[in-house]
Amino acid sequence: MPVRLLFAILFGFACVSSEAAGLWSLDRVRILAFLAAYGGLVLAALLREPRLEPIDARTPALLALLLVPILLADVVRGEVEPIDYKVALVVPLFLFAPNVARALDGRDPSELVWRLLTLYVVATALIAVFVVPDFLRRGRPDLTRVDFTGSLVAHAGLCTIYLLATLAKVRTSAQPVLAAGHLCLAGTAGAMVLLTGTRTALVTCAIHLVLDVATAERPGDRFVRLLPAIAGALGLLAVYTILVSDDFLERWLPGSTEDWSSGRAVSQLHWLALALDEPLGLGFGVVRERLAEGRPALDGTRWLEWPHNEPLRFYIEAGLPGLLFVGLLLFELVRLAMRAARADDRPLRRATMLAITADMLAQSAFQNYFNSIYYAVGLLLVLTTSAASVETASRPAVVPRDNQLRGDLPDGRRVA
Repeated sequence: MPVRLLFAILFGFACVSSEAAGLWSLDRVRILAFLAAYGGLVLAALLREPRLEPIDARTPALLALLLVPILLADVVRGEVEPIDYKVALVVPLFLFAPNVARALDGRDPSELVWRLLTLYVVATALIAVFVVPDFLRRGRPDLTRVDFTGSLVAHAGLCTIYLLATLAKVRTSAQPVLAAGHLCLAGTAGAMVLLTGTRTALVTCAIHLVLDVATAERPGDRFVRLLPAIAGALGLLAVYTILVSDDFLERWLPGSTEDWSSGRAVSQLHWLALALDEPLGLGFGVVRERLAEGRPALDGTRWLEWPHNEPLRFYIEAGLPGLLFVGLLLFELVRLAMRAARADDRPLRRATMLAITADMLAQSAFQNYFNSIYYAVGLLLVLTTSAASVETASRPAVVPRDNQLRGDLPDGRRVA
């Protein structure tokens, strides 16, 4: 029970944005509670399952080595801030996820997460229907985006993951009533995504489609079976655009009422120009530090933004070692998810792993995924634990050596 509770608590941090924590004056408390939940989960899992069998011991070792020159460069500059190394919290997941998976006593972590996300989606949907105070509205009057958690991207990401996972439950529902209920929940999550007007969500769905087909036993057949679902989704998007709001579509059209890149392109070029002459980057956390007191104007009309691209941000802050670090981290997480998805026979767990992976890739390309460390750790905990569950289930039973010598089977019966 403590392991499941701590697992749920740690995942729950993904649903609370920095803005929401600041609004409730929980900034410092959140950091301490998060670290306590993380450490408590690892400790509880090790007490239950002390045998350490990492998913991949090589990857965390390489990631730790890549952090060494980054840290040394910051030490030389005299600018070491522990908070800027928060991405290191992702690394232990490769080591301890199998222990957490075994400590869950065979329970599917994706099922627990699906239930938690059901509560989240239904609660925010009720707020959207009955109470939408003005502070939830973002953007201009002619392009309203509804923000329920203080982070449009995080809210859209959670709803997109839930949408893709719930569609897997629709396909496997044994009863029509159950399938209809799951379809309603998926539709609710889809509406929540559209209300945010976040384009990253559509990219996530596209990446998920590619991963789903690529990891299928028969990719060609899988793609053909998905064509009706793709056509249906595009049809529903068209109906929403015509009957409800065209804000989401407008944000995809070049030459619309706002800059298509949302100011990212100019800011990315500015940051890149600053970092080109620094082989070890400008220092871990420099982006956060320079934007801490507000966004400076670049040319009188455009404001400096975050780089909104993780490989670029890590290169700006840590040079080539930073680029190699985030590249290796993303590559190994994608490889882990795809390997587990190929071997998995549970549709919900498979869809959840691929959805989290797709969300990670989309946000790393167009947002700053690892800067939102509560969100990243909460979701990657689910990914690595689910992948470890698949690998544990696929391993053959180990027969003790003395039983092998006696010719005994694991259940005590003798071989004839």
